[in-house]
Amino acid sequence: MNLERFRFIRVVYHESDLLLGLPRNTNFPGIEQCIEDELIRLRKIILDYSKRDPRFLSSLDPLKLLTSSPETGSGASSETEEELLTMISCGEKTGTGPMSSVAGLFARGIGRRIIESFGEMELVVENGGDLYLRNKSDLLSVIHAGSSSLSDKMAFVVPAGEWGICTSSGTMGHSFSRGKADAVTVICASAPLADSWATAIANRVQNADDMEQELEIVSAIPEILGCAIIVDEQIGIRGLLEIKLLISEK
Repeated sequence: MNLERFRFIRVVYHESDLLLGLPRNTNFPGIEQCIEDELIRLRKIILDYSKRDPRFLSSLDPLKLLTSSPETGSGASSETEEELLTMISCGEKTGTGPMSSVAGLFARGIGRRIIESFGEMELVVENGGDLYLRNKSDLLSVIHAGSSSLSDKMAFVVPAGEWGICTSSGTMGHSFSRGKADAVTVICASAPLADSWATAIANRVQNADDMEQELEIVSAIPEILGCAIIVDEQIGIRGLLEIKLLISEK
């Protein structure tokens, strides 16, 4: 991201390793504590619910939200239902487990908490390579694909708005993927949904021959505004967003 536009701070809490881009020449006393409070809140929601439904943390397939019953008291409270319903809904839409959206959910939750606490601003929250973005004018989002020769050679031009920009890979990072893509990057208006779609698409890409079929599927999904798939030395792109080359042709 543009270092002339943002200053960056890092916050680490348990499994969460966050990089936040804040407007340059700004100072927000207490922002680290605000972020940690939101991380604690979100972690508690997920861990508490997983005690009621142990499948929640490990399922690779969609789940239904448990409903409370007088006998067991299982299910979700009204205070936590929104986040859980988001994760369940993302899994149902994409055919994945609810945790496929967790990085995007955390990034969005933290971003919105910061804006609620400190006021409207441009903001980037990176959570393990998945981004929540709030921008007031066009911003370049570079397509990174590890050791691929195509990595960092192109970028999406992201217009003003609120966005999720998420990447899944079968060759880099620690997140589990059933596929072999070097990178599948997805841009949606919702960060949790972008995270879940990136996971779902990457799971199905075993080699470059799978790219065209997946891109045809992407073309029929209105929530996906931009998608790039990189496998070895091949890239495929679909969506409404402009692409910019970051290197000059030789």
